[in-house]
Amino acid sequence: MKLKVSIVYITFFILTSCTIQYNVVSYSESSMDVVAEKDSSVAAVIAPYKTGVDSIMNEVLCISDLEMTKGRSQSLLGNFVTDLCLQQFADKADVCIMNNGGLRASLPKGSITRGKIYELMPFENELVVLELDENDFLGLLDYLVSRGGEPFSGLSLIMKGKDEYSSYQIHNEVNFKIGDKVRVITSDYLANGGDKMYFFKDKEQKKAGIKLRDAIINYCNSHDTISSKLDNRINIVE
Repeated sequence: MKLKVSIVYITFFILTSCTIQYNVVSYSESSMDVVAEKDSSVAAVIAPYKTGVDSIMNEVLCISDLEMTKGRSQSLLGNFVTDLCLQQFADKADVCIMNNGGLRASLPKGSITRGKIYELMPFENELVVLELDENDFLGLLDYLVSRGGEPFSGLSLIMKGKDEYSSYQIHNEVNFKIGDKVRVITSDYLANGGDKMYFFKDKEQKKAGIKLRDAIINYCNSHDTISSKLDNRINIVE
């Protein structure tokens, strides 16, 4: 199914990127209506692929209890994505870090289709796990503070104003004093230093064996309903 989805999805967008000639039949300045007729030969070629794509992308995976949007310092959408990633790989990671910029669409209240997940995560980014020592992990915290928050899970952070953090707690027990490292699951884009996440660069990456988008789809497929909430994972105190 995964291969089929990818082939049909890519084929559809290649075909729909072809040049299509339009003939303007009528135009009304008052109503601003334009009636256009597609080139019939191109439309005939596209039709069977579009039908296949529609049937796959319109598949309802689950129902969302509420609308999820992204934002700072935390958001329903950011919490949802990072929580589900950490939940699926709890045996391999302590913390999940993502970025708001990578979440490309909101999730609506109600039916969540496969197409909605593709809109949310249109990239082919894979999930990877890497390890941070104390110095690099503190760099990650500094980054979160400087950005006013980014999506994360497995960690609680108290920010002093909007300039610095005053304390943090990793939910899994990590003892830097005896050489422990924090295992972080993230996208390969961020692991390679994307979005200025310098603390990830040059670290060994262990592939989780799944794309971020597919991890979201798998989670939705395994739940009749999904939800999210704002909690105390990040607090800003004056």
